[in-house]
Amino acid sequence: SVEDAAEQRALLARLTARAAEGRSYARAGSGPVWSGARATAHQARVIRGGRASSELKMHLALYRQKPGVLCVVHAHPPSAVGLTVAGWGLDPPVVPEILFAMGRVPTVPYASPTTSDVPDAVAAVVASGCEAFMLARHGSVVLCDDPMTGVLRTEIIEHTAKITIAARSAGSAVPLPEEEIRRLLVLAGR
Repeated sequence: SVEDAAEQRALLARLTARAAEGRSYARAGSGPVWSGARATAHQARVIRGGRASSELKMHLALYRQKPGVLCVVHAHPPSAVGLTVAGWGLDPPVVPEILFAMGRVPTVPYASPTTSDVPDAVAAVVASGCEAFMLARHGSVVLCDDPMTGVLRTEIIEHTAKITIAARSAGSAVPLPEEEIRRLLVLAGR
């Protein structure tokens, strides 16, 4: 359906992956092939397919801050973004699955997209060791080893957001107690 196609485009907005020799390759939009920019940890240049995403600054900052990260998936899942617009987030979560998939998913306060304010805003959250986070009023970011893992985790973020919204619509979205969150993170090996 048109709605499903639109949701897929929203979920696969920006993806970069670290490649040999410390380079990162970017895929902008929902095109079927990797294109856009080739980057080192400090700079980027277009090699094919238009111009680099304005969000590449954030990706490069994440690679500099987390040298072991091989892939960054930044998307705009509508339900998850909607939660942040309403002043809600995914941490603490209302269901345990997200904890097993990627640990806690905090929300980074709003920063103007395309500016250096975004990499500055995410630095503290990334330093805390999280594998994924929400950018308030903007989108999700997943730090992972490969594009497929990033896309699957993005889908879990969106699914958890939909459950949270359904619970709020039914009356209340009661988060898991902090003690249970800690227990689940230990069970998940996080």
